[in-house]
Amino acid sequence: MCGTLMFAQSNNSDVDQVGSGNASVVSQTGMTNNSDVDQVGDTNDSDVMQDGVSNDSDVDQLGNDNEGDVIQLGDNNQSDIHQGFGGGASVNDNNTASVTQTGNSNTGHIDQYGDTDGSDNNFSAINQTGNGNVAFNYQNGDQNSSTQDQNGNSNYSLVSQLGDSNISDEDQTGDGNFSDTDQWGDMNYSQMTQSGDDNDSRVLQSGDSNYSDVFQNGNLNDSDVEQYGNSNYSDVDQWGNENVSTSVQTGDFNIQYTHQGVYGDRNNSATIQTGNNNYAHTDQYGLYIGGGSNDSQSTITQVGDNNNAFTVQQGDFNGSNVWQYGNTNDSDVIQTGDGNFSYNYQGAPFDAITASSDNNISSVTQTGNNNWNGTDQYTPVGDGSDFNYSAVTQTGDNNYSFTAQFDDNHTSTVDQLGDDNHSEVRQHGDANSSIVLSTGDFNISDVNQSGLMHTSTVNQLGDMNNSDVDQTGTTHSSSVDQIGDSNSSTVIQND
Repeated sequence: MCGTLMFAQSNNSDVDQVGSGNASVVSQTGMTNNSDVDQVGDTNDSDVMQDGVSNDSDVDQLGNDNEGDVIQLGDNNQSDIHQGFGGGASVNDNNTASVTQTGNSNTGHIDQYGDTDGSDNNFSAINQTGNGNVAFNYQNGDQNSSTQDQNGNSNYSLVSQLGDSNISDEDQTGDGNFSDTDQWGDMNYSQMTQSGDDNDSRVLQSGDSNYSDVFQNGNLNDSDVEQYGNSNYSDVDQWGNENVSTSVQTGDFNIQYTHQGVYGDRNNSATIQTGNNNYAHTDQYGLYIGGGSNDSQSTITQVGDNNNAFTVQQGDFNGSNVWQYGNTNDSDVIQTGDGNFSYNYQGAPFDAITASSDNNISSVTQTGNNNWNGTDQYTPVGDGSDFNYSAVTQTGDNNYSFTAQFDDNHTSTVDQLGDDNHSEVRQHGDANSSIVLSTGDFNISDVNQSGLMHTSTVNQLGDMNNSDVDQTGTTHSSSVDQIGDSNSSTVIQND
């Protein structure tokens, strides 16, 4: 009895197999378990089952078509599986590995890799359920795939894939989650799903047909996605609590969606896209009307080619910045309630010498509360601006709008409906046109157009109206109608 007990407390197993078609099964039930399996050859199979206390397992398989499975059910689990470690293409093909850990201080680690064109058709899966989970996976060769699931407590998971048709899927459910996926080449795809607590997620994809999907549901969410080349696409959903999202895309067919504020809280988003067919979409709004959103902020920066940006914000301390540097720019911002703010620059307000601009359009709609807008479609110096068009609609509360379109084919429309309205429009050279309509309350409008095909119309219907229009050179025209209350108007047209 005493001998049997001592054996159970000091379990140890070591298996060495050399050849092809080997199979190994290790089952340990007891306390301080340890197992080590080494298989060298082709079509080897290893199964390790450990149930209880200080488990440790290490499986090394060197060869083709190997498979290793480790299941650890309790306590201080650790597992390592190495397949195709070094040696080149002749010993690194079609490996499969799986680690399942259920409770306590879990760690999992799988390498599937090779040098000089080794490591092909690999698959790896780690599944961890509870307590101090850690998972690590590394894959270096062709058609790789990795799946890592973690369920509860102090999870973190890390996957790195270098080369060819990589796929990675990470899923974390609760507590101190952190997840990282790096994919460097070819047809990468990554998906991360994090559900609750201290979430953090990072994805970096470097080349070719990258695609990333990050979903974070609740608590201290943070997400960072960077994609550098080719047919990139990224989608980030953050539903509730301390959301932050950053996405950087550098080249080719970039698209980015960011969804924040379905359930609300401290939303923040920044999207930066540098070149080619960029499109960015940020919405921060609630799942139900009047719900969600909160302390929103959004920034979209796009530098070159066929840019398009769209921002929607529903409620609370909204803000928005869109800056688009050059080519076929377009921007829409819609803000509905509370402390709205918007600014669109299209062009280079911070670098006027190299300002690019091009076929700008901007439209801003603000509906209620502390609205103000800016819009510059830009260049005071240099060769920027181009085919500008701007439309601003503000409906209620402390409205203020500013539009400046410097050179080329300007058009501007500002519509303000109620409360403390104020509008300024400045358009300098080429085919200017401006219309300002303001309906009620403390209206003031100022339009200044400098050169060529001017036209201006200001119509203010009621309350403390004031209008000033100044148009300097060539084909002037102006019409001002102010119908009720404390009207005042000044129009100066020069040539």
